Amino acid sequence: MARFTVETRSGDRQEVSGRDGASLLKAIRKGGIEELTAQCGGGCACATCHVFVTFPAGVAAPQISPGESRMLATSAARSLASRLACQLKLEPAMEGMVVVIAPEEPGSF
Repeated sequence: MARFTVETRSGDRQEVSGRDGASLLKAIRKGGIEELTAQCGGGCACATCHVFVTFPAGVAAPQISPGESRMLATSAARSLASRLACQLKLEPAMEGMVVVIAPEEPGSF
């Protein structure tokens, strides 16, 4: 189980945990944070679960898939830390990461 911090759009921070192999999106929602729309239901067909992730020191970010990269390309807020929460699977090495929910974009999905 990995514990991590989620920062909402209003700047509130909350510690959340999720079981190994669960998607980051599901862990955030189970933690009671409802800001991620995930219009496509977690199928990597939109970018409404866009987050910025800072992984713990010494932990490499899992490789981004071409599909995830295409979806993130539609976001004006994309950065090097951008990921889709539906595409990241939790693992023990992610303990201590910080996840910031990306700004909501007008006209998104």
